[in-house]
Amino acid sequence: MYSRLFPNKPLPSIKILEWLIGFTEGDGSFIVTKRGELQFVISQNSLDVQVLYYIKEQLGFGTVIQQSKSNNTHRYIVQDIKNLSLICTLFNGNIVFLTRNTRFLIFLATFNDKALRLNMDTINPISKTIIPTLNDYWLSGFTDAEGCFSLSLLSNSSGYRLRFLLCQKWEINKPILDHISKLFGVGKVFKHTSPDSWEYIVNGVKNCNSILPYFDEYALLSKKKQSYKLWKELRLQLINGDHFYSSTRIKMKELVNEINKIK
Repeated sequence: MYSRLFPNKPLPSIKILEWLIGFTEGDGSFIVTKRGELQFVISQNSLDVQVLYYIKEQLGFGTVIQQSKSNNTHRYIVQDIKNLSLICTLFNGNIVFLTRNTRFLIFLATFNDKALRLNMDTINPISKTIIPTLNDYWLSGFTDAEGCFSLSLLSNSSGYRLRFLLCQKWEINKPILDHISKLFGVGKVFKHTSPDSWEYIVNGVKNCNSILPYFDEYALLSKKKQSYKLWKELRLQLINGDHFYSSTRIKMKELVNEINKIK
């Protein structure tokens, strides 16, 4: 289908498509407007607008626009019915979270209604969701959207808190976080302070070591890639005991601040 619409463009790589599905499940939206118009949207802070241009470049369609100057956000948006047919084909049967899949199926039903009226091919909906693995880029994309690599250096001692976190709303989605915990073999899922939200947390130098092989192989694509790099450097400094000495601890705090700026 892609080659028929874009005969002179190379097919997007499996890597970017797997990553995009995960990223969309965190930061994307399948929108049906009150007038029945369809919009596929991914919103980002303007500081990370380059990831939206990257998506546009890799897919070969869509538009990046400023969403809100006051809120400092941009969005990648697809509205053309032919390009939306590619979006629907990509996500149909490849979504992980139940709530996201429910919204997508509503979106797809509206697309099919329009396709019939335009004498276009319809897409048979696949209601079944899939289970994430550590053998593709889905989790990398989802982490780019909803993950956090965190280090807190306590001010009144040499203590610290090194963590990796993934958040998701609605209890119906909690089993996916539980599954990710089992995949890595470390961490636990906790109820977040926000209403009906859950958080997968990997805590400590030793436990965080278990997530490194995945993110080293399936690299992040947003600015969070730099956050992960700094976080790994700080983890090594913790192992080396740099946090015990005031001179090196100050430098570590500067790197922690850099991570916080990237989030």
